[in-house]
Amino acid sequence: MQLRTHDLTQTKQWLSEAQRREISEIIQASFANINPQDYLAKYFDNADPYQKKLRLYYHQNKLVGYCLLTFSAQKNITVIRASAAFLPQYRQGGNTFKFSLLESIKSWLKSPWRKHYYADTMLSPAMYRAIAKKTGIIWPHKDNEAPTNLFEHFNACGLVSTVNSLRCLVSVSRTTNYSQQDLAALRASAKQEIQYYCHVNPDFDKGVALFVIIPVNLRQIIKTLCKNLLAGVF
Repeated sequence: MQLRTHDLTQTKQWLSEAQRREISEIIQASFANINPQDYLAKYFDNADPYQKKLRLYYHQNKLVGYCLLTFSAQKNITVIRASAAFLPQYRQGGNTFKFSLLESIKSWLKSPWRKHYYADTMLSPAMYRAIAKKTGIIWPHKDNEAPTNLFEHFNACGLVSTVNSLRCLVSVSRTTNYSQQDLAALRASAKQEIQYYCHVNPDFDKGVALFVIIPVNLRQIIKTLCKNLLAGVF
């Protein structure tokens, strides 16, 4: 299903009150145990990032999803974080990939002397698969040896997974709004990325998220392009 998109940038044009109300409805439909206004304050209104990029997704003039990227500075490192949610019938997996990839590369190109990392939680096995199957280098991953020091740095207060001995789990206050049927399907999935996610983070339905790190650099760009060209995505 082709969705219409509209992009906003914090330093140029940001959310209207009508858009905030629409996003609140998306958040309410997507997550359990959460107050949409608290979520907006934490992710959309946080003053720490020096830049925020937001893509809104519409179907027939109705907002059906969003992808928010934030960019923060830590000494010589740029840290990219994300929040994305869609109404259930519009969760197609790949909606956010190209937007996230392009904006991350643009940030790196503006200051390639800085290290760039996406470093944030993924609450959903489906979201992890949507990114992992298209990204050249992602940690944790069954085929990529993860740098322990980065997880200790970015997720210092997190939990250690007994599967891979990485500090790659985070206890959060929310869960994705999955039905029991959805959960059973995820745990029985034959898709490798979903199997891996459920293996490393079996308590994802109990408010535990997987902490994921993705480096943004020339090697990443080359490997990601090659991976997607071979898969016929680009």
